Amino acid sequence: MSTNTSLTTLLRALQSTSNEQETSRLLVSAAHLLTLLSNPANVTLLTSHLLSCPAISSPSPTLSILVKVISTFNSAGHRLLLLEQRPPNGPTVEIAGGLTIDQWTSAIFQGLDGVLPHSKRVLVIAGLLQAIQNRGERETNRALWTKLKTALFKAVNTSLQDVASRVAVMDLGLVVAVGQSFDLLDMHEKNGFDYDSLLPVLLWGVFCSKEGLHQGYFLSTIDPDVTECSGKRFDWSITSPSYLQLQSISNGSMVTDLGRLARLIAFSAGHATRAETLTRMLHDLLEFSRSLAIQWRQNKLSEIDISEEIIFLTQETLTAPLPLLWRTLRSTMYAIVVILTAFMRRLLTDNLGARLDAEAYLREIKVTAHESIPQHPLDRSLDLYFLNTAEHFAVVLDTPAASMLITSAVPYLGVGGDRRLWEVFEAAHAVTLAVLALPHNVDLAASQFESYVEVLFQVFPRTLSPRQFRLAIKQLVRIASPPSLLYEQRPLLSPTLLELLYARIDTASSQALTDPLVNDQRDTKTEIMSEQGVLLLAIIDTLPFLEIEALQDWLPTVGSSINMVLDPTSRQLCKSRLWDILTEGEMDVDRAAYCAMWWNTKGGQQMVLHDRKDANLEPLIEWPTERL
Repeated sequence: MSTNTSLTTLLRALQSTSNEQETSRLLVSAAHLLTLLSNPANVTLLTSHLLSCPAISSPSPTLSILVKVISTFNSAGHRLLLLEQRPPNGPTVEIAGGLTIDQWTSAIFQGLDGVLPHSKRVLVIAGLLQAIQNRGERETNRALWTKLKTALFKAVNTSLQDVASRVAVMDLGLVVAVGQSFDLLDMHEKNGFDYDSLLPVLLWGVFCSKEGLHQGYFLSTIDPDVTECSGKRFDWSITSPSYLQLQSISNGSMVTDLGRLARLIAFSAGHATRAETLTRMLHDLLEFSRSLAIQWRQNKLSEIDISEEIIFLTQETLTAPLPLLWRTLRSTMYAIVVILTAFMRRLLTDNLGARLDAEAYLREIKVTAHESIPQHPLDRSLDLYFLNTAEHFAVVLDTPAASMLITSAVPYLGVGGDRRLWEVFEAAHAVTLAVLALPHNVDLAASQFESYVEVLFQVFPRTLSPRQFRLAIKQLVRIASPPSLLYEQRPLLSPTLLELLYARIDTASSQALTDPLVNDQRDTKTEIMSEQGVLLLAIIDTLPFLEIEALQDWLPTVGSSINMVLDPTSRQLCKSRLWDILTEGEMDVDRAAYCAMWWNTKGGQQMVLHDRKDANLEPLIEWPTERL
């Protein structure tokens, strides 16, 4: 069949069908035929007819069709580039259809004249731009590259003006075309876009459009398909409509390219020139997050804590549907983090608007008001986010606002034994210590000190890890020791705490703490210790903060107590930690001088390094006298 006959047949078929599958098949034929046509007018004719066919020119073409349009011109352009031969010092050689690449491209551009909306032109230009994928091809075809790049900027910005003036609606074609072309541009070439207009379109395409994340509405469709079965388990079938819809979303271009699109949105946020553009972006992301949370709460799956999934969900649910759901949600979260990072960078460097009111922000994100632990996993997750965030803002809050953080943390301080609450338990302790440690919160610290110490002794070693317990004790002694304001108000807090620790050593267990919930498994180098050893280590950690008068009492006490620790591993760790305290610069000059004297002339070395059962043992370590 001649090319003219093939062209006539293809043009007739393009205009007579709106079926997506049939149109996709015709686009494959068009990509091949575009490279065979020898008459520029026919190339122009095919281009214009292709963009005006019902499946593409409809008000809301599908994302897959838009991607295929880009692919059509990408494939055709790349094939022509491969076929064209350019001798080192000779003229351009004509190719398959008798047209040079420049003649062929010019014919394509003529076919774009009159095509509306302008976003359809962007698809074609993006496809041609992608045909020149590597830098070598760009250098060889520098004039063509410049022509396509300039045309892309013009078409995109004109399309954005149409959207802004309501001449055209937001178009997924813009999102996918710019998204696929952006990484091909050098940094200095990326300045040609109107980012104030592009940013809202990108946000809409990714987070609001039906081909994107659709404001999270796909989550609410899951609930009817989650059914209770035998054994009080819940099943989400792989044949259910909601799972098939989730597969379609996760396999669509918007989600598979979510990382690239997020970076594009972040870049746009970094180069937008109007503050209101960024304010609108933040509002759009906030609305999306709220919608996502609402849809998730309406889903039965949200009532199952992640630690209990294996108990309440069927194997089929755990194998396919749930992993896909979590993968989609994680990708969404990472995308938002990338975008907000760019926003924060602009906020910190460009003086965009008024200074952030930390207290107002924290009160806004504290969406639950309760004095006990909420039952719904989502509410507990929100509390975890609040506590983790509040820890970083504690330093700029006044005392009344800081007391709000303590109130929010209190319900979780003693619940480390519940594995569902382990992360929020850690966050509660971290934010409590962050608040109490600040000098301007001295009155709050004075009122909360004893109650927090009581909680620590209640939860250790039952649910609090040795690392957490030692950090908490060290922080408390530091803020209650001179020259702190708390010490001036309550000078007996620190000595009393140390006495409580020492008194507990006698009754503490000498067995290793083997409960995985108690031992911090995140640090593979952490030795498993006994309760006795941890208590003594907690005292040793505080020595750099004690006054010299207190050191005179506590150094002999620590030295004589080390060999009272029955567990050999814990005993050796106590010796090593004391040695580090004395020699690694944790003490100031005066304390270090006294420690050296205690070690050499007051029996410290004999006390620590000689086993109490055999006074004739040789010292394990010789103190370097030249350092005295």
